[in-house]
Amino acid sequence: MKKGFFLLAIKVFAISTCLLAQDFEVAPIRLNFRGEPGDTETRIITVKNHGNTKENITMTMRDYVVHRHGSREILPSGSTRNSIANWVTLNPSFLELQPNESKEVQVTFQAPVEDDVTSKWGILSFASAIERTPYSADRDVQTGIFISGRIDAYLFYNPVTERDPNIVISNLREVTAADDKVRKFAVNIDNLSNITTGSELYLIASNLRTMEETKFQTHRVRLYPQSSRTIELPLPDELEKGKYSLAAIIDYGSRTNLKGTQITIEVE
Repeated sequence: MKKGFFLLAIKVFAISTCLLAQDFEVAPIRLNFRGEPGDTETRIITVKNHGNTKENITMTMRDYVVHRHGSREILPSGSTRNSIANWVTLNPSFLELQPNESKEVQVTFQAPVEDDVTSKWGILSFASAIERTPYSADRDVQTGIFISGRIDAYLFYNPVTERDPNIVISNLREVTAADDKVRKFAVNIDNLSNITTGSELYLIASNLRTMEETKFQTHRVRLYPQSSRTIELPLPDELEKGKYSLAAIIDYGSRTNLKGTQITIEVE
């Protein structure tokens, strides 16, 4: 056998093994809890094995934080003040699925008491655990259990007694680089409240001569409590030449007014 063909065969085998190990489904992958302080809510996640071999599925809670420029850092459960892990119980906490079998996992959340009326969030990871023989197990894996493919479900809690979030948008400025195909603008968003909110962010350009307005693509942004984000927004190359008032607008709920910040730009 030629060396090149042999290496290709190894790669194909490795890819096939990986796909088989991840051949399970988790639905839904986003759970939202909205209870009064002290209330208990239960949601159902269904896990199905689409493979032709038995799957053992482990479940692990994790925390995460989102940094200013949008990067996400995964942390062990209980690492953050807003960790949801201590308020969640799973039943069962381990699944054994035969081929084409599906089972339900009860995710029960007990809302914190009134002196902790803040949002909570985290990740519930489902992973395929393959039990390996002593011949295939690595020397540093004493149990012979290998964690393979993983699917993450995101858990969120906002207290039902929440007030409107306090969002500040500011410092709209151009950040176009020399090799960018379209102009780009950045804006700062600060969530000064203790609750998580989903928001819509977009640019509006108003021609200062004709007063004609052009609204551009809406971007969905999740804002976490006491956090700051810097979001970049592209300005499509579709405006006529002239001077414009460019505004970044954020809409974070029907009970609140729109907020924005603006600058004047020249389109040549």
